[in-house]
Amino acid sequence: MTTKVILFDLGGVIVHWVGIQALSEMTGLSTSEVGDKFKYSDTANAYERGLCSNQVFIRELRHLFALSGTDEELAQLWNSWVQEPYRGIEDAIVSLKQTYRVACLSNTNDLHWEHLKTYLDLNALFEPAYASHQIHMAKPDKDCFEFVIQDMNVEAGEILFLDDTQANIDAAINSGMQALKVDPTFGALPVLEALNLLS
Repeated sequence: MTTKVILFDLGGVIVHWVGIQALSEMTGLSTSEVGDKFKYSDTANAYERGLCSNQVFIRELRHLFALSGTDEELAQLWNSWVQEPYRGIEDAIVSLKQTYRVACLSNTNDLHWEHLKTYLDLNALFEPAYASHQIHMAKPDKDCFEFVIQDMNVEAGEILFLDDTQANIDAAINSGMQALKVDPTFGALPVLEALNLLS
């Protein structure tokens, strides 16, 4: 089946995301332990689905990792872990758009989404830009992928999805998409180059 859509995750794929490693270094927890604290936090899960406020999440962040600082300081710390785009990726997206529809599907939140806009013109780069806190669904839930497929009005197999998390890759494949895992050390560009997608 012909690929019509390139669907990107953002953190670890388009932009650097260092929060798990940073929290590991700050707390002495392993990266898997940090990940589990987010995974099993009802508040963190609600936040990335847009179901609780920034203030409620920041209180949860403070509680989960015994962090000190004001709400404003912790919000700034949280945003500091979303960093600049990988070198060359914006030009690559512009090139892809000559041939493909280019969209993104990101598990994100209100604070990070606004911070991302300091690096990227999300609405110009992606059509559309799906943010979990805006669609109230998150990867790897089946309904999240089904929503994107239906909203984009294409066959699932016409979408190539790039993400840095294996559970999300597996879920995308189960939904019928093509999907490839990205190494967050390098971002999406090496995968795009290996597939000869760039003109």
